Amino acid sequence: MASDRDLAQRAVRAGAAAAQRMAGGELDVRRKTSAADLVSAADHASEQAIVALLRAERPDDAIVGEEGASIGAGSRRWLVDGLDGTVNFLRAIPQWCVAVVLEEDGEPLATAVLDPSRGELFSAARSDGAHRDGVALRVRDGGPLREAVLSSFLRADKLRGTAPAAAFGRLAEAAASLELAWVAAGHIDAWAQPNVDDWDWLPGRLLVAEAGGSVAVVPGDPLTWFVAAAPGTFEEVVALVSARR
Repeated sequence: MASDRDLAQRAVRAGAAAAQRMAGGELDVRRKTSAADLVSAADHASEQAIVALLRAERPDDAIVGEEGASIGAGSRRWLVDGLDGTVNFLRAIPQWCVAVVLEEDGEPLATAVLDPSRGELFSAARSDGAHRDGVALRVRDGGPLREAVLSSFLRADKLRGTAPAAAFGRLAEAAASLELAWVAAGHIDAWAQPNVDDWDWLPGRLLVAEAGGSVAVVPGDPLTWFVAAAPGTFEEVVALVSARR
C-alpha cells in the first residue's frame, strides 16, 4: 500500500489534471462569501477527482472538501482544496495550486501541494521532512521584519469588519497553500493571514514545520491570525499580528 504522502501526491496530480482540462471552457463561476471568493466548475472537477482516488485507496478515512465533499467520520480525515487561488486560475495568473492534507485530531500527518504552472510538487510527512520534487526543503534563517518578504491575503469576509490597513497594511492576491510552500522553500520569510480554514492552513503548516520553520495560531476577536515564518522573523510577525486582533 502506498504511503499517505505518496497518495497525497497522486491526489493533487489527479486534481490538477481535472482542473486544467476545464481551463478556457465553460466554468460556471459563482461568488461565495465575497468578490474574491469564487468557485468554478474547475474547483468541483478537481475535488471530485481527488475524492474518487482517496475513496478508492483509503475507504476507511473521512474526506472533507472545500466545495462540499463530506464522506465518513473516522479520526483520520483528508482535507481537499481542489483549486486554491480560483481568481488567479480564472484570470490565467500562474499562481494557484491544488492541496491535500491528511490530519488526525487536528494534527497534519501528510500533505502535498502542487503548483501546476511551474510543475513543482511540494510534500511533507510528519517527522519525515518536507520536499520539493524529492529535494529536501529548508526555510530561510530569517531576519528583522523590516527586511523580510512577507505574504498575506486580506479578504473582506476574513477581516470581519476590520479595515485592511488597520489589520495589517499589506495586500496580496494569493493561494495560501502555495505561499506557505514558498516559506518552506525559503523563497519568502513569512506568511500571515486571519481566520483561515483548515484546508488553507494545515497543508502549509506541515510543510513549514517540517522544513524547520515556526508556526502559530494567534487567537483573537474578530481576528484570529495564522502565522508561519522563518525562525529569525517569526517572533516579530507574531507580535505584529497580536496587536491587530
